[in-house]
Amino acid sequence: MAAGEPEVIGGASAARRGIPLFRVFGIRVAADYSWFLIVALVAGTLSAGLFREQLPGRSTLQYVLLGVITAFFHFASVLAHELAHSLVAIRSGIPVRRITLFLFGGMAEISREPPDPRTELRVAAAGPAASAVLAVVLWGAVAAMGPDPGRPGLQLAVFYLAVANTLLLAFNLLPGLPLDGGRLLRAVLWSRTKDLRRATLTASLAGKALAGLLVAVGLFGILSGNFVLSGLWFIFVALFLRQAAEASYHRVALRKVLSGVRVGDVMTEDVVTVSPDITIAALVDEYFLRHHFACYPVIDEGKPVGLIAIKDVKHVPRERWGVTPVRTAMTPLSPEMLLSPREDVGVAIARMAATGAGRLAVVEDGRLAGILTRRDVMSFLEIRSGLAP
Repeated sequence: MAAGEPEVIGGASAARRGIPLFRVFGIRVAADYSWFLIVALVAGTLSAGLFREQLPGRSTLQYVLLGVITAFFHFASVLAHELAHSLVAIRSGIPVRRITLFLFGGMAEISREPPDPRTELRVAAAGPAASAVLAVVLWGAVAAMGPDPGRPGLQLAVFYLAVANTLLLAFNLLPGLPLDGGRLLRAVLWSRTKDLRRATLTASLAGKALAGLLVAVGLFGILSGNFVLSGLWFIFVALFLRQAAEASYHRVALRKVLSGVRVGDVMTEDVVTVSPDITIAALVDEYFLRHHFACYPVIDEGKPVGLIAIKDVKHVPRERWGVTPVRTAMTPLSPEMLLSPREDVGVAIARMAATGAGRLAVVEDGRLAGILTRRDVMSFLEIRSGLAP
């Protein structure tokens, strides 16, 4: 998949939180829960299918080991594809939050869209270029082993990886968002029309058309009797591509609507705050049940130090509410959860996506100036849309 920004407005972030795995070149790599399912599926299919059919007479353990090792390098290829996107993005001055591996491959989560068509082209082309290099090297290795290799298992594994990288390259070059080919198409259109929104709309529509084609292929697979692999899988991929294509356009349209809007124009200013020293029981009785807000800023000596929400209270046993201070249950405010009232709302949206937070504290001169929530942004968008011609 191409590098992309996670969607945050109107619901939970589309950036997959996942399980942290490791860092490479300073970039965090995480795995969505669905990724473990596809790893097991690929390893199992290789072990019980390809290797057992092409290499008869081996032990079950050998088939399993070959399947697991080949699946590992398969997803290492996917990671290399996303790393290429990420490294080019970083060199272009675009921070990369992390790479997330999930059911349909991987996603390099960048903090903002490329600022110009040339940068978009470089970032989008990096992934396919990496896959192309891997495919050429792997096909060369297969040819070098000859028709009668001394290690047929190794040649078969390399052959599979060569095919996998070729298919990864071909699929990602299809001209529709969110695929790399869609971003390449958008870069070309953006360069010609000088209109990012129009270019994104065209590439998004191409992505939806591609999704429709995949649905047709999936239905044909089901009617042909291959229900799971050729049928449902294509339909699942199509649904994902359609949703991601829509999100790509909505994100750009949202940025255009919010262009020039500052956090201070949208935030909630009259905020009810709590002390970090009151107990959870007092918090529930005097704040949650009285003011009916789901979250409150925690202020210590005039400075914001945290947020306390209902979800935080639920982590404290009820019998401990009377002796547990808010300080021990609150979520401390990290630098990523702080905004200036002069910052662009687009920065706030990206920050919400990065932290997974539904609200951020707005601070000026060390004092709490207000709170910005998803609801604040949605209400602003609703009013502006209603006033639009």
